[in-house]
Amino acid sequence: MSTRIDQATTEIYEGIDSIPEELINSTTKILNYADISQERAFIFKINLEKYRNLANNSLVDQEALKIRDAISSDFFEIYSSVLRKVTLENNPSRLYKMFLRYAYMDEKLLEPKQVIDLYEMVEKPVTQVQCSIYYIKDWLEKILNKEEEPSVNEFGLDYYEVFREKKKRGELYDKDKNGYDNNADGRLGHEMNNLFNIGQRLCCGQISRYFPILHSRMISKELSKALVTYEMIAESLNRILEIDFSAFHREIVYNLPEKGIKKELIMKSVLPDLILMPTFGSRAVMWQEITGRVKSSPGRFIFPIFTDEDLDNSMIEVVARFRWDLSKNMFSYARNGENQGSLTADYSNYLQFYKKNGELSNDAKEKIKTQVAKYRNNVREIFASDYHTWINYESKGLIRLNKVAREIFFKYCPFSKTIRANLEKHPLYNQYIVKYEGSRIKHHKVIQAHYSQLVKSNAPLDAELEGNLAFYNM
Repeated sequence: MSTRIDQATTEIYEGIDSIPEELINSTTKILNYADISQERAFIFKINLEKYRNLANNSLVDQEALKIRDAISSDFFEIYSSVLRKVTLENNPSRLYKMFLRYAYMDEKLLEPKQVIDLYEMVEKPVTQVQCSIYYIKDWLEKILNKEEEPSVNEFGLDYYEVFREKKKRGELYDKDKNGYDNNADGRLGHEMNNLFNIGQRLCCGQISRYFPILHSRMISKELSKALVTYEMIAESLNRILEIDFSAFHREIVYNLPEKGIKKELIMKSVLPDLILMPTFGSRAVMWQEITGRVKSSPGRFIFPIFTDEDLDNSMIEVVARFRWDLSKNMFSYARNGENQGSLTADYSNYLQFYKKNGELSNDAKEKIKTQVAKYRNNVREIFASDYHTWINYESKGLIRLNKVAREIFFKYCPFSKTIRANLEKHPLYNQYIVKYEGSRIKHHKVIQAHYSQLVKSNAPLDAELEGNLAFYNM
């Protein structure tokens, strides 16, 4: 028995010895770089030591929660300070990169192999992808530099709406508007307190066990295998678009007066900004469906940078919630005097009146009743559940939805051309595909004829109009 203990102890010390010198006493080095007072640094380290010594089953008791909250209140200020200095100095230190990207802060909170894995992976080159994906550090730099607008807070208010609320309460006045809008620290603080602070907690998945700093007790999978990369995010998103090609399209009004284009309704695809949160978590979050009030602006999704969950399932969930919220947000345009309805309206009516719907069998009604109870009558979450079924099963011809739900999904979340061709001979899909194809071809011909009147002979079609024409050929 003693031999085994001696061997285990030797392995641990060898592991510690293998940690790069740059990472020894990581917490002290980070606190010194952050320029916080010696007193606050001392208290922070004391609290971190207390947290490190807690037994795993004590992490959720009242004392542990007090320690966690004390550490969390300082962590984000430390992070903000390090971010500013690293950005200003263009500091290449791997230690600060690990802190800013992974919330790594203390080598004694992790196993030696985990520390070394982080040290190696932080220097690996990032694969360039088509969509906009960011580490939280890079995203916050864009907010700081006014390259992106701050996100909404937990009440759905963006940075400028917060100003209006403060003005109503007499905390700010019109004369403060310019200074408020251009306050780099204020913009960063808003993003730190909302998207980062709240978003990191949500991505963690278990709020009661949340801790802002990466530690071994939150890790359930080898870090190199749990890492979520830009490439993985892009591939997961593309797998959904190969099925639900119109997921990020929305109808907007397009104007280009210099070319005689006025108030054209076009379908435009706007991919979201995807931000990786520094935590080991189990949940992705659809943070907002658009930015500000501009209907053609991107939404924002956040993902944990480490996870043991299936990434595709997480992506499906956030896309479902995005589809729902975007439908609620967008203005419903009418074509040819006809009310086109909306996804949220039709699906909400379907759930509200399912008991009286003659198209539904008794068995189908019982399944809906069970579903409503499971999700506590949360229509958005019930839709997300059905969307998951639509993507993972119905797209393969595996019948899981009832006929009413299937018709709604085919109207607002149609399958791609390839999948429609595969399902065309399926008796339960044929009528929807025939109807959709007829409408698509008709509309394509109408707008093609209309666009021929907008441009001069042999002149190239405007890119936005070209894109709209292509949409109706998908």
